[in-house]
Amino acid sequence: MSEEAAGTRRRNARGAGQALRGDIVSAAREILVEDGYASSVTLRGLARRIGIAPQSIYLHFTGPDEIVQAVTVETFAQLGRCIAEAKQGIEAPRDRLVAGCRAYMAFGVDNPNLYGLLFQRNRLLRGEEPRPTSADEPDTRDPDAGPFAYLMESIRLCVADGSSDVTDVLSTATLLWAAMHGFVLLRNGYQFPWPDLAQAETELISSIARLHEPAARPSGAAGT
Repeated sequence: MSEEAAGTRRRNARGAGQALRGDIVSAAREILVEDGYASSVTLRGLARRIGIAPQSIYLHFTGPDEIVQAVTVETFAQLGRCIAEAKQGIEAPRDRLVAGCRAYMAFGVDNPNLYGLLFQRNRLLRGEEPRPTSADEPDTRDPDAGPFAYLMESIRLCVADGSSDVTDVLSTATLLWAAMHGFVLLRNGYQFPWPDLAQAETELISSIARLHEPAARPSGAAGT
């Protein structure tokens, strides 16, 4: 089930400290899932949805922008978990790369408004990934974590075991990310007789990352 299709959250008692902060973020997430626009998140709307006074929100956030930022950080973390879970139990680097990329695209297709939020907020932040707003939130600016880091490492492992012939991991990861992003946006925005998704996704990933069976690697390539 998609994150956006999840059921109604359970509310905490009024004034329950950190639990109230979680309620605020969850309510903002619900609003963003419904219409996808950060401008729809207002203090009055959140307070009405949660059942608190608008002033209570200032105990945890400076305003709507910071609340939307918290949802964005949370969504980045959820996307990362989806990718990691999809790769669990898979040993071959090539298969792990395909599984992780397909999980990325599935998240975007299943959660169009939340996925769009990631890039809407990134644009508003002038290319910087959102900073966490509390010590409990993951820092998506960490170069050793997050979806793009997973992608880079997966491609490196494919090169190392001979299942990919790419020579520039960063360039390949960037091109593959751009292709997956475009695929998700087109799927979300246009009615079209799309081919079988599993096949299309696998072919997209394999062609850009130049994947093949390790045994098929050209002789002498290991020493290059």
